[in-house]
Amino acid sequence: MNAPVILGEIPFVRILAALVCGIVLAFVYLPSEVVFTLILYALCGLITVFLFVVLLYRQLAIYKKRWFAGLLFYIITIIAAYCITVNNSLLLNKHHFRRATFEAFIVTIVSEPQQNNDILRFECDVKQGFAKKRFYPTTGKLLLALKLDTTQNVSYNYGDKLLIPAIYNEVEPPYNPAEFNFKQYLANHQLYDQAFINTNQVKLLQHHAANPVIEYALNLRKQLVAKYARYIHNNDALAVASTLILGYRADLSKEILSAYAKTGTTHVLSVSGMHVGIVFIVLQFVFGFMNRNRLLRILRALIIISLIWLYSLLTGFSPAVCRAALMLSCFVLGKALNRRTNTYNMLALSAAWLLVYNLYFLADVGFQLSYLAVSGLVYLYPKIYGSWYIKNWLGDKIWGYISLSLAAQAATFPLSMYYFHQFPVYFLISNLFIVLPVAVIMYAGIAFLLIPGPEIVLKYLGWFFEQCIVFVNNGLVYIRDLPFASVSAIWISTWTYVLLYVLMGTLTAMLLYHKKRMAYTSVVLVALLVLHTSFTGFYHRHNNRIIFYSLRKNTGIAFMSGKNAYLLTDLDSADKTFRFSMQPALDSCGIKQMKLIRPGDNLRKPDFYSALHVVQFRDYKLLLWDSTFNKIRFNKHLQVNAVLLRAKARVNLPELKKQVSFDELFVDGTNSDFQIRRWQQQASSIACTLHVLKKSRAVVKEGI
Repeated sequence: MNAPVILGEIPFVRILAALVCGIVLAFVYLPSEVVFTLILYALCGLITVFLFVVLLYRQLAIYKKRWFAGLLFYIITIIAAYCITVNNSLLLNKHHFRRATFEAFIVTIVSEPQQNNDILRFECDVKQGFAKKRFYPTTGKLLLALKLDTTQNVSYNYGDKLLIPAIYNEVEPPYNPAEFNFKQYLANHQLYDQAFINTNQVKLLQHHAANPVIEYALNLRKQLVAKYARYIHNNDALAVASTLILGYRADLSKEILSAYAKTGTTHVLSVSGMHVGIVFIVLQFVFGFMNRNRLLRILRALIIISLIWLYSLLTGFSPAVCRAALMLSCFVLGKALNRRTNTYNMLALSAAWLLVYNLYFLADVGFQLSYLAVSGLVYLYPKIYGSWYIKNWLGDKIWGYISLSLAAQAATFPLSMYYFHQFPVYFLISNLFIVLPVAVIMYAGIAFLLIPGPEIVLKYLGWFFEQCIVFVNNGLVYIRDLPFASVSAIWISTWTYVLLYVLMGTLTAMLLYHKKRMAYTSVVLVALLVLHTSFTGFYHRHNNRIIFYSLRKNTGIAFMSGKNAYLLTDLDSADKTFRFSMQPALDSCGIKQMKLIRPGDNLRKPDFYSALHVVQFRDYKLLLWDSTFNKIRFNKHLQVNAVLLRAKARVNLPELKKQVSFDELFVDGTNSDFQIRRWQQQASSIACTLHVLKKSRAVVKEGI
């Protein structure tokens, strides 16, 4: 068992903690220009005090209060990180394209374009804005969706400079409960606006206008993917090969993604430390002859480091790859120079370097998962592995890999549940199943790319490579389809997520250091988690609510009674809009059984009634007014709680008010924008409460 970690030996871990605190503060609070100026003055003042303390360290006897200098240094680090993050925010830049009105933009494509049907999407930097017959320098990023003309052979690549109209919209927030926050996801990449234009609105100005190194790497990756495609005929196998070795994820099918996600092996599809490690082993073997003297060892280290970074560039510079490349670079260089390295310092230093390069990496899920997994391996693996000694060689190897899986899973499972809302039950089985095949696939795939020929060798190696991938895919699909293979629809709050990690820390400290204080703290945390979970479950079981979903072109209403729900919608449960916009709210509310009802269907239940165009949920009555009522007048005045206007309804609200008494009026996305604006004007004139369920927040009615 490893010796306890001493804080004095890991200064970079403490510096990283301060750096992270400053970045998180900037994510939470963006100051005004005046406040930011005051913070900068305060930072300059603290740096002056720190320099004064350092210069007069002995004269002022600071060594008697060493904590003071350390505390001052960490406060400066936090404030500096905060100021750098705020300063790097493109949205706050005075030249951001949002700050002026332009007629056109000159943009440069800075990501690899991805095509889905007839839509081509890519990120671009807005370099210049055109207004008043001249161009002005601008900053900012734009997510561009380009509708392709099938009659024209038009293609765009990384580095192309384009002239486009200055037509853009702010990325929309999530409108429905528990819906994925795409706006925040893009904001974490400093993307705040998007544009939808046609190809005839775009003019190509120049090729090769971006980073030439990245452009070369992307073009090389395309050539390597094309080489795979010539010899691998199974589409799923080709997609996995391209993703696993080259980081090219464009062609992964939903079936394959589901198989890897529900078996806890998604990390294989994300080029990360394992992949970089295998490349490192291959390079060490290839350059093994350069181990004769110190000069050759240093030269070998520089060659290996250069090739590792070339591979990282080739696979897209993901945070996980950069982390592995940085750590391996430190390890290789330290070994060549006969220097001893501290793993915790190396891990923290690599994270700090990456955050200095791109502070927004901190909000990247891949960055968080990568560093949590490696931290778990570094700290927990020796303790788990050392808890059971196995004499048998094979048994020891299996236990070692089980220990690796347990350590990584223990460190990342709260984060996985928080972001992905599922837990793979058979993760040990699936990870043991893939360990050897994936290593074989990696070696075969790298060899396939490095071998120029002959054709017969590539043909048989490609066949072997393909069969290995098909074997792994089929095995994971089989494990995924086993009973109870995964627990899905797990929704935990941010506080639960934080409490889980604090609990893991106190439990680890209790087991390692046998401190009663940690035991008492763990008991309190467990009690808090149990109380929170019990209260949440009780609330969901005994609460009745109605959710009027905000959908672009459809109707969607959920009537929830405990863990049961009646869904009034014109969508199928397999529809993408249903899964993206409606299903998350059902899962987050703990719904176990749901019944789909089409508008106008008949259904009678003790707490729910639907017939013709009237729906009653407990004591709440809803009238569905569609085109069938356009020329009908009721003989009798109706009394309902609300009216939903849908499906080409044509009615004047003053006239509707004469026929039906209601408290609220809902208008869903099946109506035209023109008709919605007309109703909004009429509603304001008759003092009617109107809710538009299109590009606005969903309406949730609790305690029905």
